[in-house]
Amino acid sequence: MKKGSNIIDLALKYYRIVILIVIVFVAVGVYGLYVAPKQDFPTFTIRQGLVVAAYPGLTSSEIEEQLTKPLENFIFEYKEINKEKTFSQSKDGVSIINIELNENIKDKDAFWSKFKHNLEDLKSNLPDGVVALKALDDFGETSAILITIESEDKTYRELQEYSDALKDKLRKVDGVSGLKNVGLLSEQIVIRVDQDKLKNYGINNAMIIAKLQTQGYKTYSGEVKNSHLVAPIHIESELNWEKDVAEQIIYSDLSGNIVRLKDIAEITREYPDSEPYIQNNGVKCILLSIEMRKGVNVVEKGKQVNEILDDFRHDIPKDVKLYSIADLSKVVDNSVNSFLLEMLIAVIAVVIVVIAFMPMRVALVSAITIPITIFSALAMFYAFGIELNTIILSALIVTLGMVVDDSIVIIDNYVEKLDEGEKPIIATAQSPRKYFKSVLTATLVISVTFFPFLLTTKGMFNDFLITYPWAMTIILGFSLLIALLFTPFMQYTFIKKGLHREKKKGKNFLDIVQVGYDLLLSKCFKYKNATLLTGVLIIAIGAFWFFNLPLRLMPFVERDQFAVEIFLPNGKSIYQTTEIADSLDNILRKDGRVVSVTSFVGLSSPRFHDTYVPQFPSDNFAQFIVNTSDKKATKEILDEYSRKYSDYFPEAYIKFKQMDFSEARYPVEIRVSGEDILTIKQASETLMAEMKKMPELLLIRTNFEENLPGVSIRLNQNETNKLGIDKSIIAMSTALELGDGFPITNIWEKDYPVKVILKSERKQEESFSNIGNVNIPTMGGMSNIPLRQIASISPDWNEGQIVRRNGVRTLSILAEVERGYNEINITNKIKNKIDEIELPEGIKVSYGGMKEADGERLPQIVNGLLITVCLMLFILIFHFKKIALALLTLGSTMLCLLGTSIGMQIMGSDISVTSILGVVSLMGILLRNGIIMLDYAEVLRKEQGLTVEKSAIQAGSRRMRPIFLTSTAAAVGVIPMVIGGSPLWTPLGSVIFFGTLITMVFISTILPVAYSVIFKFKDKELNK
Repeated sequence: MKKGSNIIDLALKYYRIVILIVIVFVAVGVYGLYVAPKQDFPTFTIRQGLVVAAYPGLTSSEIEEQLTKPLENFIFEYKEINKEKTFSQSKDGVSIINIELNENIKDKDAFWSKFKHNLEDLKSNLPDGVVALKALDDFGETSAILITIESEDKTYRELQEYSDALKDKLRKVDGVSGLKNVGLLSEQIVIRVDQDKLKNYGINNAMIIAKLQTQGYKTYSGEVKNSHLVAPIHIESELNWEKDVAEQIIYSDLSGNIVRLKDIAEITREYPDSEPYIQNNGVKCILLSIEMRKGVNVVEKGKQVNEILDDFRHDIPKDVKLYSIADLSKVVDNSVNSFLLEMLIAVIAVVIVVIAFMPMRVALVSAITIPITIFSALAMFYAFGIELNTIILSALIVTLGMVVDDSIVIIDNYVEKLDEGEKPIIATAQSPRKYFKSVLTATLVISVTFFPFLLTTKGMFNDFLITYPWAMTIILGFSLLIALLFTPFMQYTFIKKGLHREKKKGKNFLDIVQVGYDLLLSKCFKYKNATLLTGVLIIAIGAFWFFNLPLRLMPFVERDQFAVEIFLPNGKSIYQTTEIADSLDNILRKDGRVVSVTSFVGLSSPRFHDTYVPQFPSDNFAQFIVNTSDKKATKEILDEYSRKYSDYFPEAYIKFKQMDFSEARYPVEIRVSGEDILTIKQASETLMAEMKKMPELLLIRTNFEENLPGVSIRLNQNETNKLGIDKSIIAMSTALELGDGFPITNIWEKDYPVKVILKSERKQEESFSNIGNVNIPTMGGMSNIPLRQIASISPDWNEGQIVRRNGVRTLSILAEVERGYNEINITNKIKNKIDEIELPEGIKVSYGGMKEADGERLPQIVNGLLITVCLMLFILIFHFKKIALALLTLGSTMLCLLGTSIGMQIMGSDISVTSILGVVSLMGILLRNGIIMLDYAEVLRKEQGLTVEKSAIQAGSRRMRPIFLTSTAAAVGVIPMVIGGSPLWTPLGSVIFFGTLITMVFISTILPVAYSVIFKFKDKELNK
């Protein structure tokens, strides 16, 4: 051995330094595993936002024309906006525009800052009646922890005080970025005016409003300013609590007679009875949403938050309870611990496999490289600030069987040289040199070929994958370094004899496998044409099978939690929503598998999962967050209840939703676009009739919703002009007597605002027949006149909601899919039916839902795969220096499709993003095997002068052992993934497990035969 001739020799010479470096990396890796930032999944950039504008008194059609269209024109001027995915909802009195940014937008905060500034300028160009215009860019923020603060006895104001005290403590936790209260009802002072008394005193509502508004008005009052000082003047408010309101003088005359507000009205402090609210297990509560800053250790920060919560529980009364209904820190902690356990199992399984097939010392030297490589990679993750998440941990598990491959190849060559009589020191120096090029190429093929997906994927899909290639490269890079620099010392120290230096009493399992393989290989060479034809058939059958498997790129999430959404027809009151929500709440809580049910009536929960899109608040909507005893219980309940309760309550849609990674809002969405609403609806009715014939579909509905019942008041202009009555007076009067009241002013009790609301005292339940009896004050306010004398009143119906997508009216037919069915297959089935229907002119049908989401992602994956294959080919050409040999090696990977399809079929997996990652990993493993085999065949042919056929047979026979060991190790390493049953990782595990074991047989038999046939002309060259 030449001293200092290369880095391998230097590593052997200065082995103590190498050992020290290994110890340092392992120690840092152990430390990093504990302190490194941890998340459930990579941080997703939610490129969504809302623009909400309120224009009270307008119908949905008027909102569309006067508000939505100008807003759309303004929004579509921005190149950052994804117009095709931006849609508007025009409702009674409000316009909601759901904005989607282009997927190439990285700094969304910069865009929203610019957008909000310009939106303020736009407001001056909108109609005067627009009372609110706001952009909500935090719509995509995900809550890390949701805490309910509940009590059966305390008021909402008292619960808010406890929440404020808790927030003061939580702000001290570094990493907590947002604290928000949800479901908080505020106290209000309600003035219920007796209209009969108003008539007697000759007073009207306008006088009361004017009086109270001026008393609660704050403005600049001047200042005392001279050469010595400047002293501002402050006028104390006369309204500080409800008694002050009651004592206000509304009327006085010259005789000294006065009328106070308490003489004509009842003044009470109360909570609104028709506002959205939250309950946890049937108990009134408010919700505290805790958001975490990006890049923090969620597990560690979650522990700090929970410690504060535990301490806070001791500081509050016993009848006030704190419950955590969603805690990402515990999800991440459980996920990390589960993966670490699976990784430990995988390590043990790989070690057992190596020990079972190799002598103890040889096996232990190979096995020791696994934890060293894993912890060294963890050290690098920690050094570069790469957070530990499910993607990183899965890469660790996937590579467990691979990290030992390089060492096995080098150790196998070392013991072979010992069998040939080489001295250990010479053998250990030569073994890594001989296969350096092969193991380097194999490592490159597996690691760098994931990077093309980062170039072709976009948006959340890219966010999901972005750390995987880096993790694979770091892990396999360390595997290569350990094999080249550390393994030679270890094998020289602990392995002094070859495998066949001494006669063995019997054959081990590996010898039996070797004999069986040699026999099979001889048969394959005897029937070369049949062997090659079998290979072609395997590829054809595998391709056909694989491309006919169900497609669902983004799988479901396994959680001990799910959501329920309740939709009632448009115009239904919150009281009717409450009745159904309470009934379903009781049904769920009677199930022993349900731990808690948090109900949001009239509103939606904060975003508690990255891809869960909250609904806009509405009286006819309710949502549950249901926590179960475990993941298995979640699946059982969803399987049992989804169909059973979907239409259990009349007029209500009940949707049971399992969390998933898909960006699709609905599993099935058929979009019908056009200009005329009537034509659009007629076309949609035809399509819905066909869809209702399909038993696989549930909850078929449209996003235009039902028509909204209303009341049309047509004023008699002659009469109203004579009496000095205008629309504002009538609107105020109807709001007082029939609505939730008229807000007058606010009373501030320190930092707590209390609204003052004016209402008419109601003697009977509101109905259409009472509208004509509403008293309208005439000019001067000294008399009232019934509304029916100055206006005609009739019922009317308006569109519940008008939806526009990319500026075009688009009605979406929405449907849920029976559990167990594939959404894309069902959508394709619907498409086939629709294609046979003749639709009206001007109507265009397109498809959203899962079909659109996966349809956008699939080309990105295909493009990534194509680049990956090209990259593999270039690496192989660089390695072999022969295009034909590179193509043969690359083409052999097609044999994996059959094993892949068998594995996915057995495990019931769909084609998903993780299964595709598994296929790319499997291709890398197979290329490694091909390189090891064909490299040796080329050496035998060139250096020993063997014929192509003999070279192929001997290469197959001699390289069967390392190929068998590395393939078995790779397959066994993912067994925890396979048996874990995770919708996310089982596809990847099943692809590698079944694909590696099955394709190993094909590669070991068909590839040598193909090599001998394709390169048989080399024998003629050799003879010449």
